[in-house]
Amino acid sequence: MAFSASYDNPAAPSSGAAVSNREDLTDLLSMLSPQDTPFVSLCPKRKAKATNHEWSIDSLASPDTSGVLEAQDVSTFDDKFANKLRIGNVIQGFRRSFGTSVVQDAVSSVQSNFAQASVKSIRELKRDMEAAISSGNDKVVGSGSAKAQLRGMFKYVSTSPGSDIPSLYTPASAQVISNPASNILTEALLNSALASMYNTSGVLNNVTMIADTGVREDVADFVRTGGSTDSRQYNINGTAKTVTLAVDVYNSDFGKINVVNSNPDTSADSTNHDRALIVNLDYVGLASLIPLRQEELENQGAGRRGYAEAWATLECLQPQAHASVDLNK
Repeated sequence: MAFSASYDNPAAPSSGAAVSNREDLTDLLSMLSPQDTPFVSLCPKRKAKATNHEWSIDSLASPDTSGVLEAQDVSTFDDKFANKLRIGNVIQGFRRSFGTSVVQDAVSSVQSNFAQASVKSIRELKRDMEAAISSGNDKVVGSGSAKAQLRGMFKYVSTSPGSDIPSLYTPASAQVISNPASNILTEALLNSALASMYNTSGVLNNVTMIADTGVREDVADFVRTGGSTDSRQYNINGTAKTVTLAVDVYNSDFGKINVVNSNPDTSADSTNHDRALIVNLDYVGLASLIPLRQEELENQGAGRRGYAEAWATLECLQPQAHASVDLNK
């Protein structure tokens, strides 16, 4: 007995009852890509006025406890600005273009039109900015044949932050945690970095660790009370209905440190996910020469087209105010 089935007629493909069956395509779209940009979001926003964006950096003299001889006139004078320095970063351009044909915009589709392309380009551009300011790139001055490239935070917070930054303002080695023993961030290493940051600024009231998954796992292990490579021991409230092993705030001897996830796609090491920036937000900023904007270009017949664009740079106002982690896994 023959029945009309929901598939094509095997004897005559593209024929039979199935050719009239409607497609079942929902209006849902799943985007499996990390979209958060924590560093860009946390940075204080400022205005740049030139492609070479600069700021001044200075320090106080060491305390003097020697005293003053009675009845002695002032005969020597100090240059209070001998250590004052002007450093800076270059403005980098970020751009994402998009376009859809007149036919594609006319057909019924699931978020595949000009408006959705516009939204997607902004998300991609913000991720570009996050990757750039988090990177270990050194700055490159632009020219007619070379793109300007900003200096990233991992370059600033290193033992060689740039030729224009003297050793007086280079972060201490304790603040640059690189390739530690067994590729593990220990509590002692983190406390040593925070102590060095505190010794430089005297205050850690606004510090956030932007950490890859590998570093967050090590920080979560700070709460364990024992164990081995095969097991871990924790103190847990037996009456609670929730077991919390995550560490979102690390309360150190020098202040509370917020711990947030970095975007794995924009990490300075997007393969091993073993980096972290410990940022004192009082000494960092994002300066925009041209804030993020979108521009629709003339439709010349093929369809609507446009681009999203921003011109900005990272302000690392004092490299010694921050720390970095590279587990080198």
